[in-house]
Amino acid sequence: MENTLKAKKNTLINRIENNYNCFQISLYGVSRTKLIEMAGRIAAVTEAYEMLTTDYAWDEEGELDFYLLFRDPLTIIADALENRINEMRDNFDDAMFDVAYSDTILSEYPLIDGVDAKLYDNIMSFPS
Repeated sequence: MENTLKAKKNTLINRIENNYNCFQISLYGVSRTKLIEMAGRIAAVTEAYEMLTTDYAWDEEGELDFYLLFRDPLTIIADALENRINEMRDNFDDAMFDVAYSDTILSEYPLIDGVDAKLYDNIMSFPS
């Protein structure tokens, strides 16, 4: 059983490495402007690749079997990762509000020289 699990893991990691190589090749000849526009996608694919080939345990046979069903499991995981990142972006306004109206943020991060944290009350007023 251990050998079967190891063989499946090796097969999947080889496939993911091949997917990543194909992704890299697809970027050859892409303009600098387009590469900058694709930065989020490139980051998602690269992060998924790094995690899947170095950090992820792949110790569940059913999970291995599932991802082995696909020609490009890297894209599946990168898409899921990118969706999670986009969900976080949807919460950006909430994060900005939470920071601006935090009672502890002024003591947790250094202020610029000459600024007193007491000035905060003059700048921001807590919503009622």
